[in-house]
Amino acid sequence: MAELPSHEFISSLAEKASTVLENETASYRPADMNGKPGSLLELNELPAIIVPDLHARPYFIEHILNYSLSYDFCGADNYVFKKIAVEQALEEKLVNLICVGDAIHTELTADRWLCIENEFAAGKHCGTFMKAEMQECLSTLCAVMNLKCKYRDNFHFLKGNHENILNETAGGDFAFCKYADEGEMVKTFISEYYGDDVLYLISCWEKALPLAACGSNYVVSHAEPVAVYTRQQLIDARYDSNVVSGLIWTRNGQVKKNTAEGIIKNLLPSKNAEDSFYFAGHRPVYEKYALRQNGKFIQIHNTRCENIALVSNKKVFNPDTDIVGVEHE
Repeated sequence: MAELPSHEFISSLAEKASTVLENETASYRPADMNGKPGSLLELNELPAIIVPDLHARPYFIEHILNYSLSYDFCGADNYVFKKIAVEQALEEKLVNLICVGDAIHTELTADRWLCIENEFAAGKHCGTFMKAEMQECLSTLCAVMNLKCKYRDNFHFLKGNHENILNETAGGDFAFCKYADEGEMVKTFISEYYGDDVLYLISCWEKALPLAACGSNYVVSHAEPVAVYTRQQLIDARYDSNVVSGLIWTRNGQVKKNTAEGIIKNLLPSKNAEDSFYFAGHRPVYEKYALRQNGKFIQIHNTRCENIALVSNKKVFNPDTDIVGVEHE
């Protein structure tokens, strides 16, 4: 098992990442009603890479950064047959990369969560199985924070329902449990292993995260939007618990109207809306993707795959060809 990050490392990184989020420019993150960076990212016309839920998979991030993009996708027409790694494309500001959220809590380790439950029942809050879980969680969390600090204008991470380190039921968040009492277990581990100061710093980072993003031909949030939100509602989302929960907690099949198309029309120029799509993750799909809302909503979270969506600014997105796996990078 790899080592857990030190108290000094994680506290310093969380504080630095929060500062980056709290000072994002209004050129792509318009200010909310209180003058703070709002909950909506309005990104430039660069091609976008949309990443589904991470769920404590640091190797997924590594594979994404190493994935080879065509220069044509990145907008360099003179280099059609040449390739560039995603991380280099970020460094050269050729793409925007948007993660839909959920950095922590593994989803492929049900048996381990049951072992953790037994550890907790025995009073061991920092046992062997929990440390293994937290190494994967914190490796992923730290990678996300580091990428935001390094590529602040082009790497973006949206709040998901798992960005709730305090395991609160308030403000659109709900305490989380699936295989065990994961939300409370992670909170307890961090409090005991690192201290409440680290819990606080991570929670500050979570509260500074945006909730939605849009570009020239796409809109993204963690989950399928439960209602048609206006641009201003999305900018001010953090102050409305119904909007927050409506962007991060929606169940598959819960939405009965075409909310995705309505939000696309509210955010994007009318000439772009017809060929634009709304992307999200949250609940698992069992193939490469799932389509709902007359094909305008595309869900891409398959927990057993490492898929990303490549949204070109030159052509209409095709989920059959433009959702690609990065497992072998």
